[in-house]
Amino acid sequence: MKTLFIFLSLTLFLLGDERVQMHMGTLIHVTVEEENLSDAVFREFATLDQTLSTYKSDSEISRLNRDFEVNASQVTREILERSLEMYRLSDGAFDVTIGSLTHQGYRFGYENEHIPTFKEVERLGKLVESSRIHIEGKRIQIDPYTIIDLGGIGKGYAVDRAIGILERRGVDKGVIAASGDIGCLGECDVSIQDPFHPDGTIAVVSSSLKRFAISTSGNYERYIKTKANNHLINPKTHQPQQRYASVTLMDVGDNTRLDALATAVSVMEEKKAIKMLEMLHIGYVLIHNDGRMVKNIRLLGVKVDFTASE
Repeated sequence: MKTLFIFLSLTLFLLGDERVQMHMGTLIHVTVEEENLSDAVFREFATLDQTLSTYKSDSEISRLNRDFEVNASQVTREILERSLEMYRLSDGAFDVTIGSLTHQGYRFGYENEHIPTFKEVERLGKLVESSRIHIEGKRIQIDPYTIIDLGGIGKGYAVDRAIGILERRGVDKGVIAASGDIGCLGECDVSIQDPFHPDGTIAVVSSSLKRFAISTSGNYERYIKTKANNHLINPKTHQPQQRYASVTLMDVGDNTRLDALATAVSVMEEKKAIKMLEMLHIGYVLIHNDGRMVKNIRLLGVKVDFTASE
């Protein structure tokens, strides 16, 4: 299996150094003037990782997956409520119960990764359905053998939480980058990685917005043997998506929503995905496996320069 992190290079128009730490299985980049605020952001990522990771046996999500119920913290309840909201918004294209396939079937991120057989996919696919999640106040239950995987929403949620820390401290210029999920306060430039050439870019996005969010999901990020066996599994067909090399979404905020919808769009039929994105006024750059690009950047205060790739 080959893993490539989708780090989108960025330039922030402020004085201050970028600091980097590893959390949630990826490098977290924080650029802000005050060093103590970077420390607060990293602590937030560490706490969220400990709570939400499916790879940490003592996390709340792991206990939920193991025991099928948990008295949940506000964080766990909130992210699962947002996950169900994104499930409904995407007509089921985003579904955190996909863990039954990603963790039990393909075993992405484990030493014993493998490509599941048709019978395994058929059996595990029956466990993929968000109606198997039940939230009643602090008590969360899942139907037996359901596996929750927050990989398609967790980093975006963490970026929003981190941006919230900066905003509450009065910060109006800063950047939080968690692999392909980036939140900006104030002006910033973000370079979108070329999915076919890891060292190249296909565009530079310039934002002058007070708050800007961008999220990229790609089939080159994690796969087994070939990109045909990538981690972006369609919850309805139970098969890895074969349409897009990368999906980039942009909005005026809410990295949680963008992260989930980038995952959803990756497995959706194109016309249906575009209809949803345009209804929500979300900018997008969709790059097909054959290199064809479909784009619509409709955000005031955001400019995208594709000259570097054309």
